[in-house]
Amino acid sequence: MERKVLIIDDDEESLRLYGDILRRAGYSPKTAGTGWEGIDLAVKEQPGLILLDLRLPDITGLTVLETLHTALSTKAIPIIVVSALSNDDNVMKAMQMGAFDYVVKPITYDDLVRRVELVFFSRERQGEGERAPVLVIEDSTADGSSLSEQLVGWGYTVKWVRTGTEGIEQASSGNYDVVLLDGLLPDINGFDVVKQIRSTERLGITPIIMLTVLSGLVDKLKGFESGVDVFLNKPVSWEELRVRMRSLTHLRGMSKQRFQLSEVVSVITNAIELAETTEPRHNQKVASIGVILGKRLGVLGHGLWILEMAGALHDVGKLAIDHRILTKPGKLDAAEWAEVVRHSEFGERIIKPVHGFAEIAEIVRHHHEKIDGSGYPDNLRGDEVSMYVRIVGVADSYEALTSDRPYRPAFARDEALGILRKETEEGRWDPVVIAALTESLDELEHL
Repeated sequence: MERKVLIIDDDEESLRLYGDILRRAGYSPKTAGTGWEGIDLAVKEQPGLILLDLRLPDITGLTVLETLHTALSTKAIPIIVVSALSNDDNVMKAMQMGAFDYVVKPITYDDLVRRVELVFFSRERQGEGERAPVLVIEDSTADGSSLSEQLVGWGYTVKWVRTGTEGIEQASSGNYDVVLLDGLLPDINGFDVVKQIRSTERLGITPIIMLTVLSGLVDKLKGFESGVDVFLNKPVSWEELRVRMRSLTHLRGMSKQRFQLSEVVSVITNAIELAETTEPRHNQKVASIGVILGKRLGVLGHGLWILEMAGALHDVGKLAIDHRILTKPGKLDAAEWAEVVRHSEFGERIIKPVHGFAEIAEIVRHHHEKIDGSGYPDNLRGDEVSMYVRIVGVADSYEALTSDRPYRPAFARDEALGILRKETEEGRWDPVVIAALTESLDELEHL
């Protein structure tokens, strides 16, 4: 499934940079250099997200935003506005007009990928806060009351405590989607409160907003090191807090969903290995190898998660294959081999109905494809074989070659690599992926 992001920016260097980041993270960027071109492309392409620079050569970004949110065909497309200034009044106007989020140039790799993932993998909530639980740690009666009143008005459920000690105790329950705390508390320094919250979290994924009168770079760096996600200066801008809360609660929901899915995937991979008792931890190893290769090849963020899930689930279709065939010690006959080959198609059918797993299902179906067209089940060749499929295919083959099988003992590392290199010369594997594998051998030894 194509994951399109439209970038509207008149700066060619920005278009190139954002496009490269998004491609590495598994998205399909489309670009426009003017506002009117962006509006036209939004209508034609129907992207899942738009990155909109507020300063354009023909019309303003606010005009583009208003036009897109007025048109029936584009009004539901989330828009992240981009500004070169953190105090740009047009940013707040854009948020009031319905922009999903905003970012300030220069944009880092991680920040851009995280924000784009947030849009693509968060479910729409009924009501802005949908009663999401929020912990407020604030000793000031006036500030605590106004914060609680605003958050409740936006649809959140609020627990307000006045000391760092109480905040740490409440946060340790893990029941909150966002924590807001004052940087200056009466009993414990706010940075130390954040450190203790992070040390007691099960997953370390609860977003934390620090409200502070401190504005120095050193203080903010100290806060980020302790685990703060967002700084907001006092007095708080309600519009900025509102958009940050919306973004962070979606992010928290996405993180929890991924963790839950990962636990389910772990159960499934254990079931696969019970069906195929001769390959202990094969699926987990393929997932780990895929992530290592992906990182070396520049894959980021969501793309690494896709590789991990596809690697872990690539053989799920074997649950539908006769156990006696999978464990046969000798060579398979033609009928048995024809049955084994079907596991990739079975795997796709098992995974595809899962929400958000369509792209993973495609990789599972094609993980035995080769770029020379000799693979199965669809005999794809060349560019028809995606980079993700190439990576998972190499990870699977390398792990299989270096593991004992019913019909042969494991090959040594160098022997396995020699086999893959020979097959690469014959046109089966992508030389770039095999080079990444070669460079990662020492890292793979520790799996």
